[in-house]
Amino acid sequence: MADPAIIELSRTVFLGLLKTFISVVLVMIPIMFLILFIKQGLNKLFGKVGEKFVSRKLNKFSSLKYAVPDNAVIGEKTISRRLYSPDSVQYKSLNNLVLPSKGNTNVTQIDHVVISNYGIFVVETKAYKGWIFGNANQEYWTQVIFKYKKRFYSPLRQNFAHIKAIEGLLGPSRLKTPIISLVAFPYADKLKISGTDSVGYACDVVKKIESYKSIIYSDTERDEIFNLLSGANIVDKEVNEQHYREIRELKDAKKRESKLKELEKLEKLIKE
Repeated sequence: MADPAIIELSRTVFLGLLKTFISVVLVMIPIMFLILFIKQGLNKLFGKVGEKFVSRKLNKFSSLKYAVPDNAVIGEKTISRRLYSPDSVQYKSLNNLVLPSKGNTNVTQIDHVVISNYGIFVVETKAYKGWIFGNANQEYWTQVIFKYKKRFYSPLRQNFAHIKAIEGLLGPSRLKTPIISLVAFPYADKLKISGTDSVGYACDVVKKIESYKSIIYSDTERDEIFNLLSGANIVDKEVNEQHYREIRELKDAKKRESKLKELEKLEKLIKE
């Protein structure tokens, strides 16, 4: 039979360890919440500081205002501010440009076009948070926030349609070099995009634009392109509203198509 003294000692030691463990847990839980709170606060703080800096940039030489009635406008303004160059004479910007299109919709809305002596840059802005996964060749990319996942159409492919609209308007005679496609995620926590260096945060997009140093267009040619695109901009509210309706319908159709493909795959697996 076990010695009662040993049993009592073991019980005392166990209870002591248990109390210590509970005390540590009770202390750690608020510390973890505090760390999480501070981290989120810092993310918001730095995000807002960066966003204000970004938006301040491009708006200084942009005469057009925004009219996008959704959350994307925030990201667009963020990029708009960031794309400002001290030498605003060499960089001209058009924001929220709406042009005729021969694609899936009658018109296409372009977040930003930067016309410079060094080339023409088309910037698509996505105001997504969380982790962004994708590949340059994939049709759909994925947004992940903890357990939440959302697929969205590749902004590179979306930007391809924008570039085609601009090319159709300008014609081959005015374009001395291919239009450069760029995609910005000003709010993303982490970008995991492979197969391209044309996707990044606001600062990455600016650095990419500023990395082009060779003179391609003269001042006259640059201004001519700017005026042509500016003059072609569709500002009619009815047309813009129709565009957004078409976009929603197109997204719904793509969702249905995606679901049908998933069902077909499932049927094949069942048959096998």
